[in-house]
Amino acid sequence: MHLPDTSINLLPVIAAAVLNMAIGMLWYSPFVLGKLWIKSMGPGQAGKTSGEFQQSGSANPLIYVFNTIAALIFAYVLAHIMKFAFISSFGDGVIVGFWVWLGFVVTTVLPGYLYEKRSKVLYFIFILYQLVAICLMGGLLAIWK
Repeated sequence: MHLPDTSINLLPVIAAAVLNMAIGMLWYSPFVLGKLWIKSMGPGQAGKTSGEFQQSGSANPLIYVFNTIAALIFAYVLAHIMKFAFISSFGDGVIVGFWVWLGFVVTTVLPGYLYEKRSKVLYFIFILYQLVAICLMGGLLAIWK
């Protein structure tokens, strides 16, 4: 069996990870869904203003370190999927991103939300952010080798 070349250009991987984090920053900002997200967090965060919530989250820099590492790993694995599947157009990359989102993200995140009895709104805010981010990452990684 002959495997495809596994070397990956890290520049598009870094760009895709940055894209993911930029979309997240915008998505969870007060200008998009941040206010609804905070409201949907439930008793632990209820009553906090967005500034208080952001300040409590920014007090721990490890959150940003782990988020950056996670985004880089996700982009790296997605780049391998694009390469193994010989995906080279933006549209095809978006489609692969959709299937990765549906098959791996939606299905693995849902049980946690159900068992924790978290808000459906909170689930959909998160899962739709992931849809947008992963599809755009897929498109970017498909065209930028």
